[in-house]
This record gives sequence, structure tokens and C-alpha cells, in this order.
Amino acid sequence: MKTSPQQWIEIIKLISTFIIGVITCIFVQSCTASMSISKYNSNSTQSTEQTSTSSVDSTKININR
Repeated sequence: MKTSPQQWIEIIKLISTFIIGVITCIFVQSCTASMSISKYNSNSTQSTEQTSTSSVDSTKININR
């Protein structure tokens, strides 16, 4: 069975509709997750703390000449 040009157009339409649907579904899920995170963090504060520790290890060298 040979496919006609009209059938190829229909096949391409179906494939492109499926791909657009998958991309839309992924976009909506990520958008919903971002909005959910934003909703729960709307009245929270964020602070950063930076600490540094330094130590010196001194060794006494006594050279008798």
C-alpha cells in the first residue's frame, strides 16, 4: 500500500500534534511546581552565613651551631 501525499500530511499533523502536546504537558507541570514552591515561600526570609576558621601550626626549630 502506497501512501498518498495527503496521507503523509495527515501523518505529519498527528506527529506534530503529539509532540506539541507532550511539550505543553511538561511545561504546565514545571510551571505548577514553581508556583507551588513560590506559594509556600512567599512570607519566608532567607539568610546566609559565612564562617571561616584559620589555625596556625607553629613548630619550634632550634638549631645549635
